[in-house]
Amino acid sequence: MSLTTAQHDILVKYLKDAGIKDQEPFEEFYDHIATGFEKSQTLELSTYIREISEPAFGGTKGMLKIVNEQNKIRKSMIWKRSKEIFLSLFGWPAIGLVMVSFVLIQIGTDLFGTKFITIFSLAIGLLIPLVVVIYGQISFYSNCKRRKLPYTSSNLNAWLMTFVHLPVALLNLSLNGLIPHFIGEDMVKGFLSAYPIVNVCLSTLFLLLGFTYLKLLKEQFIFKLEVA
Repeated sequence: MSLTTAQHDILVKYLKDAGIKDQEPFEEFYDHIATGFEKSQTLELSTYIREISEPAFGGTKGMLKIVNEQNKIRKSMIWKRSKEIFLSLFGWPAIGLVMVSFVLIQIGTDLFGTKFITIFSLAIGLLIPLVVVIYGQISFYSNCKRRKLPYTSSNLNAWLMTFVHLPVALLNLSLNGLIPHFIGEDMVKGFLSAYPIVNVCLSTLFLLLGFTYLKLLKEQFIFKLEVA
């Protein structure tokens, strides 16, 4: 037994009205309710939802509480996996990549100047992952629209977007807020000029962050939904 078109529409409308908007919780609640209804003796889906399913979840508030708890789990998973990827770069043999990046940044600084290398490392380390994640969001949205799915967003994707955008936002805040108003641009420039190795280390860090982000996106980001 499977849901009829009319029953499918009832369940979709119920979940939307309850505020279940992202792919992961929507599919989980849909499958749970549909499976429970198919195994029950209840003849009407709306009756099953009202008398059995909704009370079991603790009402719509209970459902949203479950969604929030799952969101926290996904957020924690992203942070944990990103730390694993980043720290793995300092183990063998990946440490070779770190050393090569550091040497190339140092050589590039001598050849092209600090400003060029800083912009280059920022573009590779922060801008490219941001472009990839934005492209992924658009692809996922278009895929859902094309398949006429009842959702157009993924909670996992949203957290990945936030995670990738975070250093860009912090860098922008530092350059346009903290440094000019509290430290002083001249002091920062003087410090970097006196200790160029600091800029080399920061540029290398940006490249390593970029590698971490791209590997994380490759593993976790949902660009398209598989056709069942």
